[in-house]
Amino acid sequence: MKRIFSLTMLLMMICATTFAEELPPIISVSGEGVVETQPDRATISVGVITREKNTSAVQAANAKAASDVINSIVALGIERKNISTGNYNFNPSYRHTDNGKRILEGYEATNSVTVIVDDLNLVGKVIDAALSHGANHVDSLNFGLRNKSAYQDEALRLAILDAKHKAEIVARALGKSIVNVHNVSINSSRVAAPQNYKMARAMAEDAAVGIETPIESGTLQCSASVHVEFEISR
Repeated sequence: MKRIFSLTMLLMMICATTFAEELPPIISVSGEGVVETQPDRATISVGVITREKNTSAVQAANAKAASDVINSIVALGIERKNISTGNYNFNPSYRHTDNGKRILEGYEATNSVTVIVDDLNLVGKVIDAALSHGANHVDSLNFGLRNKSAYQDEALRLAILDAKHKAEIVARALGKSIVNVHNVSINSSRVAAPQNYKMARAMAEDAAVGIETPIESGTLQCSASVHVEFEISR
């Protein structure tokens, strides 16, 4: 029995040693890829706030204001499928007296209208129209891409090439060469879109006095990062 056990242990040690010897040498590197491009889409969100003395009046006023905003945007050539409403809230509005009492003054309804604009020349006109027909403020103005996957794919390709380039430099310095890919993992892939809250506020102020602010959409960055393990020659 002891002889069988010893033989088994010996075979396991031999197999483990053989397996360890068969493992190929590996270079582990990270790669980064970045693609810069101009945006071709804007997403605008404006808020509609109404205040009235009773519930039915405030709801009716908010519905009319939101409808007027949407119709003014449609008149610019924006399709209704690119316009949506949401974040509707309805709350009582109170006034606090000096002696700490809370007095009901009326009701407040808030709604938001979100617009997707594919012609960036219309961004200023959309905001101006919305603020002139019932919207009270601009919540956000974001720029993006209609087909971001193509740019993400290119960023990923560049990240792989970057990792391969680094591995080749290391391999040559060691007097080796890359013979295979052992493992690949994608760490991240994203599009960094600037959020223009300050620009949106400036446009809201300018629209109030009849001035259309020029749009500077900036540049978008599509980035990807990878981790690659390359097998090298012995």
